[in-house]
Amino acid sequence: MRLGFWPPVYGNWIMTDNPDEGTGSYEYVKKTALLAEQLGFDTMLLAEHFIHPNGAKLDLVDAWTTATAVGALTRDIEIIAAIKPGLRAPGVMAKMAASIDQISGGRFAINLVSAWWLPEYEMLGVPVLEHDDRYARSEEYIDVLKGLWTQDDFSYSGKYFEIVGASISPKSIQQPHLPIYIGGESEAGRALAARVADIYLFNGRLPHEVLPILEDMKLRAENFDRTLRFGISAFVICRDTESEARDEFFRLLELQHTDIRGGDKQVKMHQVLSKEVCKVGTNGGTLAGLVGTPTQIAERMVKFEELGIETFLLQFHPTNDELYRFSTDVLPLLPVSNKPKNRNISIET
Repeated sequence: MRLGFWPPVYGNWIMTDNPDEGTGSYEYVKKTALLAEQLGFDTMLLAEHFIHPNGAKLDLVDAWTTATAVGALTRDIEIIAAIKPGLRAPGVMAKMAASIDQISGGRFAINLVSAWWLPEYEMLGVPVLEHDDRYARSEEYIDVLKGLWTQDDFSYSGKYFEIVGASISPKSIQQPHLPIYIGGESEAGRALAARVADIYLFNGRLPHEVLPILEDMKLRAENFDRTLRFGISAFVICRDTESEARDEFFRLLELQHTDIRGGDKQVKMHQVLSKEVCKVGTNGGTLAGLVGTPTQIAERMVKFEELGIETFLLQFHPTNDELYRFSTDVLPLLPVSNKPKNRNISIET
């Protein structure tokens, strides 16, 4: 079992524009990353957006510059940065990714996101492709990245990208290439992940809902003589009693204030996780069922692990306080070797 978290690049993961609940800043993200490493977390996922989905004037932390800085400040924790084909040229990003891997001592990974929020593309003058075409572009994108990471004088000719005799040096410390995380439950998303992902990511949902997709992805990967690893996103609400956890869930639900417009309705995430679904957090959030007592949360996580889920990417609010609560109350109940690096840990918000 690998424990990970989402640094609060938006300022919070309850998706509110209320500044009292946290605003996006590098200092805040840095503190959460350092604390998570001290607490024994294995990985973190930095979400990527050009602007804040809740409003263009809200502060948002950039994933890749932050990954570089955090990579230099930390020692052990893996740093995953999301990347969206179309917004950044693949050759440039292949070089940046290899450089961050060097800076971090071999701890960098990418999360390929084929993009669900189209206004980012429109405002930058980037072609807005149809759903399946975006996955076709993503496939070319990852082919270019892997080609540049593993070959010299690499050339590529595709519908979306052209590379002529390109090389990057130094290459990544991790060989043959950086770990690649990919989610997506549409046919196009599953097909891409089966072919190129190292770790397939689920949006938060209950174990019995995960199982058929997981089994399907295993079979798809086997067709390419590949073995996938699996991870899941979830929002954690941990309290001493079930009643207290439920009360906190509804308190956070009341704090939500979001009006994200322009999401592609063809995206499977939006079809499954509609606005009518009562949840806290993004990417499934509390639908994974990690709301309750420490014992209940630990038992649910073990159930996921028994199905084959290895990596947990957790959201908390407020991030630092609840990271610490999780490490104190839930972590000792989990079958992991992770232990806090320093018992005299101070929490900065």
